[in-house]
Amino acid sequence: MTCPPSERFAIADLVTAYALAVDRIGDADGVAALFAPDGVYDLSALGMGEITGREGVRGFFVDAFAGMAQNAHFISNLSVLAYDPAGSAQIQAYGHAFSLGKDGNLLEVKARYAFDLVRRGDGWLIARLGMAMLLPPVVTPQG
Repeated sequence: MTCPPSERFAIADLVTAYALAVDRIGDADGVAALFAPDGVYDLSALGMGEITGREGVRGFFVDAFAGMAQNAHFISNLSVLAYDPAGSAQIQAYGHAFSLGKDGNLLEVKARYAFDLVRRGDGWLIARLGMAMLLPPVVTPQG
């Protein structure tokens, strides 16, 4: 079924909220709140495996944010691959992210995100978020 425009906007808002929450270094609770209670953050493409549940996602970001100075995520090419009016959707989007570490290294990642989403109540949540690298990550020392 075709995704209605109102749902597509709500889905795009969730994807944008993810990027903004990650860029607000220190907002691990904000990132975790975007996931379903049993949501999975699959970082296998970065060699980090899967993180399960909101508390797991929160813990990952608490640790990750501790080493970050600045972040900038740019998400584009959002496509709804599948939509079920009963409350699920599969989304693909491209991401270009930069993370400046407190160690002075700049990490640049170009990836294709895969979002499995579920609707809970009046909003969408991330049931699973994975990624595939479009190009190898690049680390550039700064200074």
